[in-house]
Order: sequence, then C-alpha cells, then structure tokens
Amino acid sequence: MIERLESRLDRREIEKARRDSHARRRPRPCGITVHPGHGCPRACSYCYIPEMGFRFERARPYRLSGEGMVLALLYNRGFEPGREGTFIAVGSVTDPFLPELADKTLEYLRTFSRWLGNPTQFSTKSAIDGEVAESLARLELPLNGLVTILTPDREKASRLEPRAPRPEERLETITELSKAGLTVDLFFRPILPGIVGLEEAEELFRMARDAGARGVVVGGFRVNEGILSRLKRSGFDVSEIVNRANRPIPKGRKQVYVRTGDIKERLLRIAREVGLTPFGAACCACASAAQVPCPNRCWEGPFCTECGNPACPV
Repeated sequence: MIERLESRLDRREIEKARRDSHARRRPRPCGITVHPGHGCPRACSYCYIPEMGFRFERARPYRLSGEGMVLALLYNRGFEPGREGTFIAVGSVTDPFLPELADKTLEYLRTFSRWLGNPTQFSTKSAIDGEVAESLARLELPLNGLVTILTPDREKASRLEPRAPRPEERLETITELSKAGLTVDLFFRPILPGIVGLEEAEELFRMARDAGARGVVVGGFRVNEGILSRLKRSGFDVSEIVNRANRPIPKGRKQVYVRTGDIKERLLRIAREVGLTPFGAACCACASAAQVPCPNRCWEGPFCTECGNPACPV
C-alpha cells in the first residue's frame, strides 16, 4: 500500500507525510486521532485545547492531502489498516465539520474509504445538512457519528458553548445523519458535576432518541485552573468539580481527572431506561457500529453495558 501511494504522490507530499506527527504518534488504546485542521472558534468553556497549545481561533485545514494522510498513517508502525485494524477518531482538537474544515474532513473520509476501511468515528457540534449526511452514508467505511450536546437548555448551552450551534440545531444533525442511514450517537461528554443535572440529562437523552440517535456515549472530565476560570467567567459554580478532582487543581497545561464514576453509572442506567444504547466510552460505540471487538477491552471495565455488539466477548 505504501509503494502504491508513493507512486501516486510527488516527493514533497511524501516527505510531508513521512515527517508528520500522524506517522509517529502512538495510537491511544481506543485508536488514533486524525486532525483535519487546527484551531477552533467555538470557545467552549470546558474545552481543553488551549491547554494543548491550540487556540480558540479560525480553524485552518490540515496540510496533508487525503492520500498524504493515509500514507502518514501507514508509515506509523502502531497503525494497522483494515476493518479489524486501528480505530480512527476524526476531530479531537477541533470540530471536523466547521465550515473551514468540512471539505478537508470529507476528503479524508473518502480516502479512508478508498484505501483503508478502518472503523472510523467523528465527533461534532456542527449543523450537518442532508446532502452532507447522505455523502457520509455512501462511504464504504464502518462510520460512527457522535454529536455533542450537554444540555437542552438554550441559555445554559450558550454560556457553556458560546459559538456553537444551538442544541436544537444539533438534534437536527442527529436526525439528518440518522435519516441518511448513518449510525449516530449522542456524545454526552464531558460530565459537568454541579452544572448539568441528571433530570436535565434525562430530558436530553429522550430528545436525542426521538431525533434518531441509536445510543449515548457518556464521558468523563479533565480540569485545570484555566478550564475552571473559563467556567467561572461563564457564571457557573465550580465547587463540586473542585471537590471531585482526584488531586489538587494544577496550573499550566497539566489536567487532572474529576471523579464522576457514580454519576456516569446513573447516566448509563438512565440511557437504557429511555431506550438508548449506553456506551461507557467512545471506542465502544465505534466498535459496536463496525461490529468488531473493542481494542480497549472495554468489556472488562466497570462501565461495560453489554451493548449487544456480537463481536465483544461479554
């Protein structure tokens, strides 16, 4: 595959791919993150990208072409191509369907479909229309879409995520993706103790189900002084977050985990009660959509919900 791609690309693109971070970054247990761009103007108050060295600014498409990105992944000795290979997560440090990045994201996904076929997942807060949803559904790729919504309360959402589409617009994204035939789940991450309550979450879960979501991924929260300051400036009481931090809140880029296991268990139970498939991690949802075993061995952890994935040895 490397030889075939190198024969199609010019020397400059080959060298860019060889030197790129995707060619050497070790995959996480749940897969490798692929960045279709850098920067994000959303400025969500809980976001960790400033602590990773990125800015709340206009997003810039990534420098590699679609085939260049595939080549970079193939150069990575930790990456295994194919349906039972390394999971790919598109997003992470930006929203892959920002207007500035949507074309690049589609280019990458089409190229993954043509060359790789790996289980692929994207996470977004964007408003995706029916035309884009149908183009995603046509890909020969085991694809799972995650749509992030934390609250149905428009006023609260505007303080948490000041430049993101309204919750109802994102529910419409779930509807469009689902109508097109894509496997789509609500992404309820991060858990924000003392800010978003269980009743609020249950209302949101019902709305996501009615919009066409298959399930919900419930995720934890990391925090440092910068994130706490942004939440406080947005008018939120962060005392419960501080009380649940597993060690003193650090300054700078380092982050600490907030203890949310008890809340997560209750949220997963609520999800099942309202008719959504509950997932304790994003990789579980991706594995279930592709019907392959989860490489993170989530079935051995405390939050395995027996999602019905026939490939997992539960």
